[in-house]
Amino acid sequence: MNLTEKWPVLRLPALGRPGPMEDERLLRLFWNRAELKKALQGLDDELHSLRNRIKQQEGAHSRLEEQLDQLETLLGNPERGPDALVHFGLRNLWRDCRRQLENFAAELRRQRQDHERKRQLAEFQQDRKERLKLADERMAEARSVLQQEQARLAEGEQRLSAMTALWHYFRRRDLAFELGAQRARVAEARRHLDDMLQSRRTIEKEPWPEFTGLSIQGRRGINLAVIAYAQLLCQRLSRHGLAVQARLATHRRVEDSRFGSRPDCLARLDQIAEAVEIARSQDGVAPEVRTLTERLRQEAAWRRPEDAVPAPSSLQSVAGPGPNVLIDDYWDIYQVLLR
Repeated sequence: MNLTEKWPVLRLPALGRPGPMEDERLLRLFWNRAELKKALQGLDDELHSLRNRIKQQEGAHSRLEEQLDQLETLLGNPERGPDALVHFGLRNLWRDCRRQLENFAAELRRQRQDHERKRQLAEFQQDRKERLKLADERMAEARSVLQQEQARLAEGEQRLSAMTALWHYFRRRDLAFELGAQRARVAEARRHLDDMLQSRRTIEKEPWPEFTGLSIQGRRGINLAVIAYAQLLCQRLSRHGLAVQARLATHRRVEDSRFGSRPDCLARLDQIAEAVEIARSQDGVAPEVRTLTERLRQEAAWRRPEDAVPAPSSLQSVAGPGPNVLIDDYWDIYQVLLR
């Protein structure tokens, strides 16, 4: 047999387009490759971001070390050291006053939340009580209607059972038709009563309402009291001008602070220690804050109905010759006030 005769029996590999399973495998490989490239790009971006953060942290650490070195040098200088001590003493006085405001605002907020929550629950209970009373009245009416319809049905059935004579045939037929309609009315009255019962159960099972937060009036009242307390702290620390100097210390570098000679600085440190005690003292604070708060309430103006912080200019007459704590942001008051 020659090659030509053997040709039909040769089995050559199939050439041409791959089968469906091969197509699906290639498609999965393509998508897996695309997902891997996307994940790799994300990791590269994250690595770049982390490297930038490390550089920023290293820069901040270097600056901090430099500042510490400068501060150590400054404190070690017999002539400039006392100035630095006064500077940090004034900054500590500022922080202490802010802490007093924060504690005061937190306590007022807790009290106001308790008050408004109790009022909300009382209003909810009163409203539910009135709705339960109305539901009871409707249930009583529905029960009365059902009893009347049942009585009519019982009366009709009794009449029907008494009609046993042959000549009652047509009257019995008419009465039986009427009783069918009456049974439908009884069923409808029973369904109505069941609906009333279900409505009452729904009212009884209503959950307590969630407290969504202080009202605008509550936030305004707290803010006015905090402003009054801040103003009172300024008044109490007005002696020796410590309130103003404490504010300046928060906006000035320690290297730029000058408070006079060493005896002057030591005297100022004693005054600061006394001022801290005055700021922490609560003697007579409550009545003075209430009085000042009432004055603020009479003078305060609000730019918008939803604003909880009054316009600073509206409180100038209450501040008097002293600083306006809102305009000058004394004790970082804007970080304490409620929005």
